[in-house]
Amino acid sequence: MKPTYDYNATKKYLEEKKQQLCNKLSNMHLSKKEREQIKLEIDNYEYILNVVEMNHYERGFSH
Repeated sequence: MKPTYDYNATKKYLEEKKQQLCNKLSNMHLSKKEREQIKLEIDNYEYILNVVEMNHYERGFSH
């Protein structure tokens, strides 16, 4: 199966977006609701990174 995207560029982009959210989380002026929302977004990026990695290494596919 040939990838239809650049794995390294995609992974780098997602990791940068996740890091931006982690940096936002360090802001002491965030409300509890804002903190929880950012944590959910970080979890989403972690999930997407896992899926991208599984797709890249063809794990989870039944052949």
